[in-house]
Amino acid sequence: MMKGLILKNQNGYFTIYGSEGALSLCRSRGRLKRRTDILVGDYVDFETGNSGETVITHVYPRKTVLYRPSSANIDQLVLVSAVRTPDLNLFLMDKMVVMAEEAGVEPLIVINKADLDEAGAEKAVTYYRKAGYSAFSLSLLHDEGLEKLTSALKGPIIAFSGPSGVGKSTLLNRILGKSHFLSGEVSRHTGRGKNTTRHAELIQWKDRRFLMDTPGYTYLDIDRIEGNHLSYLFRDFRPFLGKCRFNDCIHSKEPDCAVRQAVEEGLIQQRRYQSYLEILDEIRNPRR
Repeated sequence: MMKGLILKNQNGYFTIYGSEGALSLCRSRGRLKRRTDILVGDYVDFETGNSGETVITHVYPRKTVLYRPSSANIDQLVLVSAVRTPDLNLFLMDKMVVMAEEAGVEPLIVINKADLDEAGAEKAVTYYRKAGYSAFSLSLLHDEGLEKLTSALKGPIIAFSGPSGVGKSTLLNRILGKSHFLSGEVSRHTGRGKNTTRHAELIQWKDRRFLMDTPGYTYLDIDRIEGNHLSYLFRDFRPFLGKCRFNDCIHSKEPDCAVRQAVEEGLIQQRRYQSYLEILDEIRNPRR
């Protein structure tokens, strides 16, 4: 019996990184064979049967789950956006931070293409650091910021996400030191990139650490989040929660709201609060 980490799923055949670093191609068997939720990032037991076929026999409990694409046990989610081309959308980035918080995954924010707007990139980095998150500006063109970013990468399994066209795949290739991930170009007409990632796959980086590219913000949904839980997913709101006049305050229009008072006093940034209200509206009025 051996323990390993699922790196890839190809039509029910799982590539597994074993304890000795060897790769094995496995299938599931018995009761596990009927399961469709064995995920990339799962830790499993596997063995070679009498027939010579290597099979998965056990899936260990997960500490985190991401749903787009489905993947397990992510330790850190690196959220990459560009300051320009395509332009930075703070609402979408805030929304992705909320999704990371909901999944229990530590987010790290990267503002790429800083050479196109140094002041704008620094402003965005300051915005997220004030909200309590690690954030970095980056210029791959000028090779600035990469060393600081890689030193901040934590955990055995690190996933990267963000809008297409922001340089996410180029960044991953630079960290790996080889060309593995395909890059998506930005359309001249729409200013948006084309997504090149279709499935979850872990790529070995170093020291038993793995990187994964994930599809971008096109796949964001918030149907798993309840409105009364949303405020807990804003890290900068937490010092003020439980201090409102009403126990069921959702920090929208209620009187004596500690969160809204913190916004008025500049303790919570107005743009962060606006993102909260927009996400809350999506939860309460889902688009069909």
